[in-house]
Amino acid sequence: MQMTSFIPFAVLSGIFASLSSVFAKLFSDTRTEIFHDAVTSFITKQEWVTIPWTIDPQNSLIAFRGVCFGLIFVCNSLMWTLFTKSLNAAPSSVQTTTVNGAVNFSVSALLGYLVFDEPLALGWWIGASFILTGTILLSRTQKEKEKTE
Repeated sequence: MQMTSFIPFAVLSGIFASLSSVFAKLFSDTRTEIFHDAVTSFITKQEWVTIPWTIDPQNSLIAFRGVCFGLIFVCNSLMWTLFTKSLNAAPSSVQTTTVNGAVNFSVSALLGYLVFDEPLALGWWIGASFILTGTILLSRTQKEKEKTE
């Protein structure tokens, strides 16, 4: 029986954790209306999209927030399912947590920058480097400990 690699599950788990955070912010953020208007404008300007009725902006925004609210739960469910699969496939829970955390941290920063125009200042990069270095060192220490036992 061949062991499945834990890395794809841990990476996907981290991505879905980040997406859940993005949808939570879209559900509650004041800038959601701007994002909603941009998406609605883009869709209605496409020639291949024909909408036989007029779209009420207020109802559309409520529906958009409702979809975001639902996607929080979908992404969290997928995240926990994939994280559990990763834990089952990994030789150590530290490795799974390290990969998941690094991906979640990186993708959250990238999506925050792309979707919400959040700045990634030098202090953020320094802090992220310390966190990632610490998790890598922790993972290596765990591997070395397992080899000696």
